[in-house]
Amino acid sequence: MSKTQQPTNSSILDAHPGPLSFVVGDWDDAKTFYAAVPINGNKLAIIHQANVIKICRTAQSARNFISKHQKMRKKIISYPQTGPLV
Repeated sequence: MSKTQQPTNSSILDAHPGPLSFVVGDWDDAKTFYAAVPINGNKLAIIHQANVIKICRTAQSARNFISKHQKMRKKIISYPQTGPLV
């Protein structure tokens, strides 16, 4: 795993563990930091800037959503919308 994807192993002693949580991005930059934490047994909540932005069923779908969300944010940042000219 790369430096930007730090795994956690918080359920190592659980007999029936659900999906493991994981983080993506730089720890020190809130704009690029995402966390996927388990909720309701087998689902993962994706958290970005202290907001739950999506609930996914699998870790792979969570990773896919995070990568799409990162690309979308880069596109919005590189091409900002301008208001109507008066």
